[in-house]
Amino acid sequence: MGILVRDEKIDRQVRELAVRYGETLQGAIGLAVENELKRLDERKERIERAFREARERLAAFPIVDDGMTHKEFFDREYGDA
Repeated sequence: MGILVRDEKIDRQVRELAVRYGETLQGAIGLAVENELKRLDERKERIERAFREARERLAAFPIVDDGMTHKEFFDREYGDA
């Protein structure tokens, strides 16, 4: 199975990465893909952690139910009742 790169810029970038890593072209592509997948996994974890923390903060607030519908509440608040 092969990968054909027809974009000159991408070809240059892969070759530069291979030189910097001291790798073959295939090795450089593999490292780039591996690093990007790791970065995406870390980003997903940061987002999930932020959501968990937000849910925990919101859960600390008391639930207030005065039996009114949203319309009744806003009518009362804006003097339309």
